[in-house]
Amino acid sequence: MTQPSGTSALHSKKHRMRHILRLISRTSRYGHLFPLNGKFNCQKDEKICLNIGLLRKRQKKKVIMGQHLTGKMESRVQFDENDNNGLTITNQYIPEELLSEILCYVPYKTLLNCQLVCKRWKILIQEYVWRKKAEMIIQHSLPPIKNMPWSVYYDICKKRPFERNLLKNHSGKEDINRHWKIWSNGGDHWIVECPPLNVPPLPSDPVFEGGQHCFVTSYRNCTKEQTIDLGNEGLTPYLMDKLQPPIVISEWYSCRWDCPAIYECTVELLGDSHDLIDSFQFHDIIEGDRQNQWHREACD
Repeated sequence: MTQPSGTSALHSKKHRMRHILRLISRTSRYGHLFPLNGKFNCQKDEKICLNIGLLRKRQKKKVIMGQHLTGKMESRVQFDENDNNGLTITNQYIPEELLSEILCYVPYKTLLNCQLVCKRWKILIQEYVWRKKAEMIIQHSLPPIKNMPWSVYYDICKKRPFERNLLKNHSGKEDINRHWKIWSNGGDHWIVECPPLNVPPLPSDPVFEGGQHCFVTSYRNCTKEQTIDLGNEGLTPYLMDKLQPPIVISEWYSCRWDCPAIYECTVELLGDSHDLIDSFQFHDIIEGDRQNQWHREACD
């Protein structure tokens, strides 16, 4: 008998701790959880980088000419916003606005090295390019925040915590026990069907990723649980505390035409010590005309 799923939503509260999300579903099929857009924060690093490679090259050249470098290294030159340092490439002047747009299309790992080119590039990348790069990756605008740490935007580029499904093995395609803990396994136990039998085809939804795999329960209680460490997924304590991004939880569920079903879903937001911060519960009885059709419950 193919069984339910539920949807639920939590909003994190201001707690400076790692957050863990626990999803417990009974007789559920498909799970879908993804956080929406958010914002961030950090301090500037004012350290000046020296072009050591250029210095070594000049030293080597003077040694070949029978000379040696005996003078003291010149004092660092104060950064001047009015000069063209960093804006002249292959003898061509590039306006700062155009350069910043070009850097937005550089891979985020390479941007780390681009910050070392010169003072102007460092300021430009940290104060503008990182936020723009993060917006391009998540395809969602992020409001500019004063003194926002560039490292937060880097983490967004690297882990992409927004607009994606954080549930692992949400349909059972990878094996029924992978990423899930089975608490009760009544009747003929949890199984995975592809495609699900005795119900209509799965609805058209990107969460299914074009597949037809589905968790299926039996005629007794069946319960499974998955714990998601939001910090490991890129939703750091800083991000959760300052931005409190909404978290959307949803599931598709159904049952056979000849057998009603009861679906329950519990979602808990836990602190670092697994203390309960918030929770959500959903309960649905599928019977009569609601049988043999797919239902989706979602909250944000």
